[in-house]
Amino acid sequence: MDQTFLLLASGGIEPHTLTGYLVLGIFCLGMAMIIAEAYLHMDKFKPAMFMVTGVFVIAGYYYLNDPEHLKEHMDHFQAHAMGEFCPLLIFMAIMWVIVEMMNERNVFGGLNSLLLRMGLRSRGMFWASGFLSAILSPFLNNITTAMIFGKSIQNISKDQRYTHVAFCNIILASNSGVWFIGTATTLMVYLNGKITIGQLFWLIPPALGGWIVSALVLDYFYLRKIGGESIDPGCANEPVKRGGIPLAIASFFAILLGVLANVFLKIDISFAMSGTFGCLMLFVWGLKKFHGIHMPWAQQLQKVEWNTLLFFVGIIIGVGCLGACGWLGYIKQLFEQVNPTLCNTILGVLSGILDNVPVEAAALAAQPTMTPSQWALNTMMVGIGGSLTVIGSAAGVMCMSLEKTYTFGAHFRFLPAILANFFASLALWYLQYEVLKLGC
Repeated sequence: MDQTFLLLASGGIEPHTLTGYLVLGIFCLGMAMIIAEAYLHMDKFKPAMFMVTGVFVIAGYYYLNDPEHLKEHMDHFQAHAMGEFCPLLIFMAIMWVIVEMMNERNVFGGLNSLLLRMGLRSRGMFWASGFLSAILSPFLNNITTAMIFGKSIQNISKDQRYTHVAFCNIILASNSGVWFIGTATTLMVYLNGKITIGQLFWLIPPALGGWIVSALVLDYFYLRKIGGESIDPGCANEPVKRGGIPLAIASFFAILLGVLANVFLKIDISFAMSGTFGCLMLFVWGLKKFHGIHMPWAQQLQKVEWNTLLFFVGIIIGVGCLGACGWLGYIKQLFEQVNPTLCNTILGVLSGILDNVPVEAAALAAQPTMTPSQWALNTMMVGIGGSLTVIGSAAGVMCMSLEKTYTFGAHFRFLPAILANFFASLALWYLQYEVLKLGC
């Protein structure tokens, strides 16, 4: 475990002090403004960046109480924060360009046309986009699947209500991909030796089962009420532009190789994706040089939603400030006071409020003594818990950026389905591991 994080989680600053309460107040105020985004008519990145002001409070504390070691304290904090958000920032920016390039070649339109020619309509596309997100997110990560299939649904939907239902389904499905190492928190647990690849695959029944239950709830109680067809049938005749299919194949392998290099060669994901993105750019150059296929990738670069990226920066630094003041240290006490099943369930809820990476890091820093089945539960609950709020996972934030009307309030309207996902996965885990004794 990163020694810097251990320092932060232990809290060089006591939480129940003026500094601790000020940092907590800044974080809570920022979260409240994010939740009320639709009513305040304020882009979510603004209150998220406001959370960064907690750094000034922390620096002020050390300036007044330990000025001789001010630089050392702040270097520790800032190095950890940079290590958290810089790789994510670079990764998301690269992914955004790749997806926009495929969109320019009408790859998603071609995918929609293929599915529509197979006879799928509103309900069929709802299930297809969810299923593909659930199957691919363990390998491509939840940001990528939310971006790809969110864009796909957005291109064919002619009803905002349908878009919202489908987006909720994509978020839940993308976050269910905890059964392989494509998700950040699963990778953290795996790299810390708490779970093996073989043990991860045993999470397929509860993780996918929970998504299926939530999709059934969304289908029966929300999708059916819309009535009629909610997609544009004219999209069935949209061809992929020249070079689109080779680009899609090359992009898939670029993403896959980047993830594999991160997992097995221990290359930071930002470096890994930068390298494979460079290879992809050479491939795009080759298409233009030898086949006359021009792809305006520079224009797609300008389509990156920097407000979404800045939102992540603010959230991560805000949570880092909580850790520096010792608030995340209570997670360690949680393991000492309640049974592991309840504790892991609570961590799942927390991951819907805080960023799930520091929540998982705090759990690993606590070094609790748990059975392999409990580590499997920990991996699953922290992963799917991000679906409880739209801002609790990268997939949710990505869908918010694609569809500006999909806000915290819009996501909250699907609370029955979201809770069904959370508790169905928990119940299936209990049945599989505790009753049938299958798995770890």
